[in-house]
Amino acid sequence: MAKPLEGPGRPLPAADHRWAWTPADGAAAPWYRIYHRDRFAPDGATFRRFGPLARFDHHTPPFAAPTMDPDGRAVIYLAVDLATSACEVFGEAGVAPLCSNWRVARLRPLREITTYDLDRPGAAMAIGALPALASGNENRDLTQKWARAICEDQPAAGKVEGIHYRSAYRGGRALALWDCLGEVEVATDKRGISLDLPLDHGRGRRLLLKALAGTGIPVTPVPDADCVKCLAAA
Repeated sequence: MAKPLEGPGRPLPAADHRWAWTPADGAAAPWYRIYHRDRFAPDGATFRRFGPLARFDHHTPPFAAPTMDPDGRAVIYLAVDLATSACEVFGEAGVAPLCSNWRVARLRPLREITTYDLDRPGAAMAIGALPALASGNENRDLTQKWARAICEDQPAAGKVEGIHYRSAYRGGRALALWDCLGEVEVATDKRGISLDLPLDHGRGRRLLLKALAGTGIPVTPVPDADCVKCLAAA
């Protein structure tokens, strides 16, 4: 029987496992972010201060429920391809309910951003964790404790501003970036047009349908008036 993932022992031991996202890499192949556009996320490059919600949210305790982080901590999640991003966003629900506000943006960094590389063999164990930290069905309170520990204890030789890992649903590479506000932008195509597309119609919908083919995740249209995220943001 595999050993269960436990909470971090603080401070974390030194472990120099780093992965850098560079402007050159981002220009050659921008990463993907699927997001719901609303007052909290007006564009694809907006970091989320509301939390904690997701696996590697590093928002500041104490908290009884997710809220706007009092210290201004903010996070954004990206994936190397559209299929990985879509499975991360819609995999838990098992359906992609698209209102007119769901979008996909391709992002690139404006400077080199270094992350802790949980995708490297041995990187999780080096800080006292297990590979399940990145891809296992673990309690979010537990994975968020690890995110805060990595952010605060900085186990690598240089500063890390997030985590590079393998996604739980598809195994593709993913990024959780912390507090790099203004250092990530929406990429543009050769004509200078923003690579930020609606997912409920047109090219964005066609790309999403292709990305989700074979995953068992159906795409379903939802009126804005019935969209849970639209109602919550309002």
